Amino acid sequence: MDFYTRLYRQNERAMKFGLDAISKAMSYDDELVSYPHWLVGGTNGKGQVSALLSNAACLLGYRTGLFTSPHLVEFRERIRIDGHLMDENALIAIGERVLTEFGGEDVPGFTGTALTYFECCLMMALRAFKQNNVQFGVFEVGLGGRLDATNSLDPQLSVITSIGLDHEEYLGHETAQIAREKAGIMRAGCPVIAGRGEYEVLKDEALLHGCASFDALGHEFDWYRENERIFLKSRYGVVPMPGAEKLADYQIDNTSVAMAALLKGVEIGLLQGDLQSVLPQLIERTEWVGRLWHCSQKTAQNLGVANVILDGAHNPDGVRAFVQAVEQQHGPRALVVNSCSDKALESMFPMYGRVFDPEHIFVVPMTSTKRACAPHEYCERLGLSVSQACESLAGGLQRASVVAGTQGTIYISGSLYLIGEAISLLGEQEALESILIG
Repeated sequence: MDFYTRLYRQNERAMKFGLDAISKAMSYDDELVSYPHWLVGGTNGKGQVSALLSNAACLLGYRTGLFTSPHLVEFRERIRIDGHLMDENALIAIGERVLTEFGGEDVPGFTGTALTYFECCLMMALRAFKQNNVQFGVFEVGLGGRLDATNSLDPQLSVITSIGLDHEEYLGHETAQIAREKAGIMRAGCPVIAGRGEYEVLKDEALLHGCASFDALGHEFDWYRENERIFLKSRYGVVPMPGAEKLADYQIDNTSVAMAALLKGVEIGLLQGDLQSVLPQLIERTEWVGRLWHCSQKTAQNLGVANVILDGAHNPDGVRAFVQAVEQQHGPRALVVNSCSDKALESMFPMYGRVFDPEHIFVVPMTSTKRACAPHEYCERLGLSVSQACESLAGGLQRASVVAGTQGTIYISGSLYLIGEAISLLGEQEALESILIG
């Protein structure tokens, strides 16, 4: 059995919330996390914000570790050093040791503390960062906050990007309840930066946790557009965000949250260096694949269209933001889509109808997850003609290319599993090698 097969077998353990096992596992390593690190939670935007924070620290001269989830194509995307994927053999060596100690197998070396798949991923990241002498860390919360494995860390600053409905079976069916779960990553005496949503709930939670400060988008700071440029206005004054003018509004929201966190970090000494000197290049050099991300022109040309854009909008708020971005674009368009069957499809799909003709929506199969909604089932469930169901992703892309034409755009949206499959099929894996381009 190869390493990844064995690692994925940890999924056979039922999903469990709680920090006892991961905290105990971390205690076996002396000074496992001796560097400053921040936690990034929220419903949407966590990846982009984490990437911006990681890249800023790297540009300021820090050896930086970044832990995110899920991955799109290969496991190594979850654990990055200075924005780059790690050497696979080095990462596997770390992972094999983690599985020996915490995999739950009856083998010499098992500590008696068994970890879930995600907990093993986090332990691999922590050991990789220690081994590579990381000086600053950014950790993306996996699910929720309060009981997520990453909350076993002791962050000096907490970021909550947004609050919306997702994973309701675990987090609750009301955004206020979800906000309280995500607020679990707050720490006494440490600052909190938040995105839009449930302001009063999060502010109250920050007070209850004894946080040093609480700043939220749309309240203590916000962005505005002037003469086709984007600026952030906050207690630190007005700061230009060059490059943000090319982004969709929801991406500017995410960028503003990251910028506010960086300004706070510099103010209280969590980051050292001249932040102003790296801002002109930070946004331009940060690439987060899969969120309103443009494939290469070679891929577009191969399909005979002007653009191919990927966006992993997998919950209602994500789809709403995606649709708002598409509304700003002109020209013919077609949508290639699918989601997991347990997602809120009835809430998400009608929003696509605002910007896509039903006959220009093509539902394709997903082969990388058992949770995938079968194309015919997707169509029947949502009142879409079954003629829009496709037998393969390649077939769906071909049909979409005919609709879009040489001047149009193919959008691929829905599950992150679909985004990963599209990246592989289209040969765009090279874009995943580093999130700090240039």
